[in-house]
Amino acid sequence: MVKQQYQAYVQATHTVAKTKQIVMLYDGVIRFVQQAKEAIREKRIEDRYKLLLKASEVIYGLQGALDFEQGGHVAKVLYNFYSNVDMKIFTIHRTNSIEECDVVIADLKQMRDVWAEIDESMGAATSQPPVQQQPSATTNGNSGEPPQNITLSA
Repeated sequence: MVKQQYQAYVQATHTVAKTKQIVMLYDGVIRFVQQAKEAIREKRIEDRYKLLLKASEVIYGLQGALDFEQGGHVAKVLYNFYSNVDMKIFTIHRTNSIEECDVVIADLKQMRDVWAEIDESMGAATSQPPVQQQPSATTNGNSGEPPQNITLSA
């Protein structure tokens, strides 16, 4: 069973767009924090602990995957965001605060929605067919040569 899950995960990393993977990771963290919130309400402290630990592990993974060379300023902003979320998760460990869970969930949902927009815009850009630009009736600007078709793609 575990081997099948691992193989499905490996396959997904090759077939699912990176931006979609990030959205899915955010969905998982949000789900873990929501479940931890329910565990707090039901005074299931061990479950709360395990769920928040899973949420932190995903946040660590996202943070560890940042590329500061290519990501520049955005990578730094995301690093700080992930650090802030993890600090809030640690606060929930100490306080059992349902309100802090709501703050973390709201922050994660907001960032998740940004990634979902990025994923949608990238999907739209890659799924559109190439645009054929019509050549002029005379030449392509080179003396005497026939016009050439130019294909543009995003």
